[in-house]
Amino acid sequence: MYKRYIITGAPGTGKTSLIHTLQENGYSCFEEISRKTIIHQQKTKSNKTPWEDLRGFADLIYQQTIKELESIILENAFVDRGLPDIIAYLKTKSHSIPEHILKFPFKTYYSPTVFLLPLWKEIYVNDPQRPQSYTEAEHIHYYLTEVYLSLGFTIKIVPKTTLTKRVDFIRSII
Repeated sequence: MYKRYIITGAPGTGKTSLIHTLQENGYSCFEEISRKTIIHQQKTKSNKTPWEDLRGFADLIYQQTIKELESIILENAFVDRGLPDIIAYLKTKSHSIPEHILKFPFKTYYSPTVFLLPLWKEIYVNDPQRPQSYTEAEHIHYYLTEVYLSLGFTIKIVPKTTLTKRVDFIRSII
């Protein structure tokens, strides 16, 4: 059975750029559900975003991620964030974690190896879908690391370097 490799990290660490580069190099990739959801919520003037209604946002992301995970993949693929990211985001605001998320069979769908992009102040920028401060990004990074380790994933920290070298690093592991 093919698996999905999670590319995760705090906001502004280069995940989307890395996913696009992996795609350009012939890898099967899934774009970030969170960003698409935030854009939709902003267009429809809804408040289910990580900074307005985190619980509602987490529910939306969970539902959409489950749909994505139910799609058949014919090769290993990369995903821009994984379901455990929801747990990390909820923890940053001290929300309780829904039981159905805690009991989810993560390793049925995801590779046990997760690629974590570290905080990188020199490339961090805000945009309409990323209003978090760098300090908030540090907080998110802490919880992402804690959550993935507590779920038994092996974290590989992707070096702060060019996209080509980041892809080479990932290739050397998969």
